[in-house]
Amino acid sequence: MSETMHRALASSTRTAGEIAAELRRDFALAMEAQHGTQPLPDPVLATLFHALAVQVSRVYEEAERVFPVTVLDDLVSGLAMEPRLASPAQAVVRFAGMDQRETVSAETQLWGFTRTGSQVGFAPDEPIDVSPTTLAFAAVYEAGRLHAIPGARLPGGGVIPPGSVPLALEGAAPTLWMAFDADEGHLGGLGVFLDAEGAAAEALARSPWQLLGPEGTVREEGMLRPVPGRGGVRRLAWFHEAVPAGAAEGAAAVVPLADGPYGARVWIFPPVPADRRSRCGVPLALRAAAPLLLPEGAPHALDRALAWVQVPLPAGTRGVPDALHRVEPHCVTASNVEVASEQVAFDRMGTAVRLCPEGSRDRHVMGVLSVTGQRGARYAEESAVEGAPSSGRWRYREGHLELRPARHATGLGDDYAMVRLLYCDGERANGMEIGAVCRVDAELANVTLQVANLTVSRGGAAPPAYAPARVRFAELLRTRERVVTAADVEAAARAFDVRIARVEVEGRAESGPQGVLRTEAVTAWVRPADFADPEGELPRLRAALEAHLQGRSALGHVVRVAVRPLAGGAR
Repeated sequence: MSETMHRALASSTRTAGEIAAELRRDFALAMEAQHGTQPLPDPVLATLFHALAVQVSRVYEEAERVFPVTVLDDLVSGLAMEPRLASPAQAVVRFAGMDQRETVSAETQLWGFTRTGSQVGFAPDEPIDVSPTTLAFAAVYEAGRLHAIPGARLPGGGVIPPGSVPLALEGAAPTLWMAFDADEGHLGGLGVFLDAEGAAAEALARSPWQLLGPEGTVREEGMLRPVPGRGGVRRLAWFHEAVPAGAAEGAAAVVPLADGPYGARVWIFPPVPADRRSRCGVPLALRAAAPLLLPEGAPHALDRALAWVQVPLPAGTRGVPDALHRVEPHCVTASNVEVASEQVAFDRMGTAVRLCPEGSRDRHVMGVLSVTGQRGARYAEESAVEGAPSSGRWRYREGHLELRPARHATGLGDDYAMVRLLYCDGERANGMEIGAVCRVDAELANVTLQVANLTVSRGGAAPPAYAPARVRFAELLRTRERVVTAADVEAAARAFDVRIARVEVEGRAESGPQGVLRTEAVTAWVRPADFADPEGELPRLRAALEAHLQGRSALGHVVRVAVRPLAGGAR
């Protein structure tokens, strides 16, 4: 019988039925050789042979197919090829009801509710400070007129209605003005949502921000510039100061979110030093026109010291008042990333478990935040070089979590481990109606803090189909993790996302602050039907692919990626 099993393992064409038939023949020959008689038909023995044959065929199948794929996965992981995760849905949320300054961290859990009443978790993409700060005035100058932008609040209640008045600023470029009634912390950590679209959004992304001085004028120490943040959020930084690197912690370290559909519409102020917390009256350029935009009952609402911010837009920009729909403070983007804890009991569940959140295939694991043993010791990743040989280890791969329990001085191991996981609902988190994200689940000093989403959630999707391990490994071997030729770019792009149907590469020169740079213009063609929310997912795919290729390009080369739909968009 052992010879039969050996022959089965040596052949790739034998099925479980063939193995069972050969087991029966070998048994019959053994019976005749030992007892001189043929065995009678026995259904129990036939069932036993069939069950054994199924197990043997599975062992061979695993040796033939699973083992090589697993080895390739380990090699790809060791070569640091990024895993493709689910895309979390993103929305813009606004906080209200605060009476003191407080930081809302990126791990603050927010909850929303779908139309069917099911609960969906969100978390801020970036930390912000909430405070009693209010927006007192917002307006855009363009083509000889000053236009009020919705969002400003009057001191006694009420809002500044939309409207426009003449304003003669000879040769001035379009400019956005905002005034804030801030607390002692000034504008530090304030998140501002500029609901812009089209050319206005692109112009705002390229523009500096200017915190006006006590005289209402621009000064060098008040200059700010936008830098990219998590989820596409624009973090403002002081113009002449280096942006602090700051090691990512918690969920931000495990899930570095790519640009979301709303990230580029949110700006977050940096901490404001005491010597820059300037306030002033209405700037001279607006002194005659701004009061004309105020309602009749509040003609002197701006006659006080406010924190004024000016955003000059590129010359030639048109249509900003129509494209900038509103300005809202205390806002940040929030993505469908939920932190949950699970206990893995080794005696009952084993040391290798399949992670299926709440038994639902519509929820996806984004990563492992931490693993803690029975005695409180943190487990390290299997590939980490630090840690004692007896310390606990973990490895996450393709929906499976493999644990190696820690061994203690007594020789006993942990009975269980606590695992903190990051979950995402993918497509299920799309379409959350305005106001559906309405609960803050955190212990905060502002006990009356409220939250509501100002936009419908978009961009959530399940993980894209993973390119076969052999394809990914071949891409790494072929390019050596460096893209030099057009064929390298195409191989890297196709291995990055199998939904990319065609890749075009064009080399050209591009002038920049450092001089003329070599630029590779990459166009990835996709079928929109392959995406759950094309308008929300394609910008994120573009940003992620561009970062992937840029990290593998030669020094001095710049990669620009555009994602275009194929004609018709059919599968």
